[in-house]
Amino acid sequence: MADALFNDIMYNDVLTTDGFVVDYAVGTTYNMDIPTLLSVPFMLGAMGELTDETLRSPHYILEAINRSAKKFTVFCNAGCISVPDNIKTNIVSLLEQSVVQVALHNQGHGFVNFHPKVWVIKESNPETQESQLKVIVMSRNLSNSNNLDVVCELTGAIGNKQSSKAAKEKHKPLVDFLQWLKEKANGRHIRSHIDDLCESIKLVERFDLEGSSFCDYHFYPMGIPNYDGTETCLESVMLDRSAEMVIISPFVDDATIERLTKERTKCKRTLITRHASVTQKMLDAMTDGVYAVKEVMTDKSDKDVAVDIHEKVYFIRNCQTNINQLFLGSTNATQNGFGRNVEFLLGLDFAPYKTGYDTFRWEHINDAKDCMFEKVESVDEGSTEKVDNTLQQTLHQAIAAIKRAVVTSQDKEKFDVRIECKKFNTSHPVYLHPLYSPTRKMELVDGLVFEGVTLTELTEFYVISVDETTRSVIKIDTPTMPRDVRDKAIFRSVINTKTKFINYLAFMLAESAEAFIAENKQLEAEHFTQGNALMDAEISTSLYEDMVRTAYSNPERIKSIRDIIEKADKYVLPTNFDQMYAQFENVIAQIKRL
Repeated sequence: MADALFNDIMYNDVLTTDGFVVDYAVGTTYNMDIPTLLSVPFMLGAMGELTDETLRSPHYILEAINRSAKKFTVFCNAGCISVPDNIKTNIVSLLEQSVVQVALHNQGHGFVNFHPKVWVIKESNPETQESQLKVIVMSRNLSNSNNLDVVCELTGAIGNKQSSKAAKEKHKPLVDFLQWLKEKANGRHIRSHIDDLCESIKLVERFDLEGSSFCDYHFYPMGIPNYDGTETCLESVMLDRSAEMVIISPFVDDATIERLTKERTKCKRTLITRHASVTQKMLDAMTDGVYAVKEVMTDKSDKDVAVDIHEKVYFIRNCQTNINQLFLGSTNATQNGFGRNVEFLLGLDFAPYKTGYDTFRWEHINDAKDCMFEKVESVDEGSTEKVDNTLQQTLHQAIAAIKRAVVTSQDKEKFDVRIECKKFNTSHPVYLHPLYSPTRKMELVDGLVFEGVTLTELTEFYVISVDETTRSVIKIDTPTMPRDVRDKAIFRSVINTKTKFINYLAFMLAESAEAFIAENKQLEAEHFTQGNALMDAEISTSLYEDMVRTAYSNPERIKSIRDIIEKADKYVLPTNFDQMYAQFENVIAQIKRL
């Protein structure tokens, strides 16, 4: 699990920068899964190297969320959070305020999807007082995947004065995209942080591409006001006197390929896609062939992992300017990609003489034994079968109809949750249940009530389903959620013994999470052979020493213990702990006076 979630270079190596801490991050994704959502606090919280062993520690998860609280927001397409196979913790609810579900209105009979994969991150260096912005554009969703993807990272120093007019004009599409996201968010703190990101962009003169072959960059949001992808990117930029091209896209349609290839029919062109996307028109249009991932890699029948293409990349040589350009991001070579969905592409200009069509193509299509692609000679007749989207359409309509949830209290322990929704017409029944309560599954109607819900069951995450194969996790806004009380109840359900409380504090104060886990494992082994008293005594001694050290080296972390004391049940606090902690608060006050 740890390898799958956290050793992925797409996220683990690009979301943070050595020497910098994350002030705030905004990410966008089409689909998402719960375990990978839980990975974001680990990465942004600078929690160190992760292993399966550390992930089994509830202290690790709680502290990761605590350190990253209100430091990030993820926007995802409505109805595209996958249902976890076996969720054992309600800690996920602590991330509700970090998730914004984007539901877009349909156009005609087709879906309009929120599909970009972009992160904008503000970072600061505590030692140098430097601040910078990172813009990460990729094709990877916030989900566990073995498919081939692409990522590009740009970094810009935040200056002390407004950037030039030219810089503001260049960065305006990125600002406009963030402002559009801001309008989709309900939380005041999210809107405020996005405004701060936009103001920070206006202080960046240029984003750097150090060590790369590129000399310039351009931002291309699509599907938001004033940014029609077909007009502002495809027609006016990519097809403006273009010639040779390499198109890499998992999903392709004939209309878009015809648009890309209608001029200069004798120029060299290569398409890399999935076998199922290939049509005869594509084979005829691509003078240098159509390629797909070798079937031995996409066939999962004889191995555990199947690999296919998911990156969206366009290499284009401009005949007029003789500039080689690369476009990468979320946009598939389809009419929906450029003309309907909300998408984002990053355009990059190669420096002179850095690469060309043949060089770029050879990096993907070559004679090496480890080349991942094979030429497609004919169309797989079974690949063109139409998929019945009736159930998915029903799910989409139901999600769009849901307005909010209202929580009312029966007593301090039990609550009723009423779902408000508009009428929607469907031939299939739609069902709903809170994420942690599958036995409460009921048909979705206006006024549906889940009765007697406990505090720790309360959540804004629900599973919505049409049948067993068509289901998703959605977020339902709940303005009346008793969030502070609920969050405290979740904390107490995890930290429910004196030893767990002591261990959690020790984990908070440890210089290294891995060292703490190893030390605690050794103490548990001694506890097994020598009894409970020894373990509690040794952990308490270690805790005291850590608090003394931290009071001088990092007094802010000592101050954060007050929040933990207020969340915990009194019976889990060690004897006289309040008095001991008060002494440390006095020490911190004295340090500040000095």
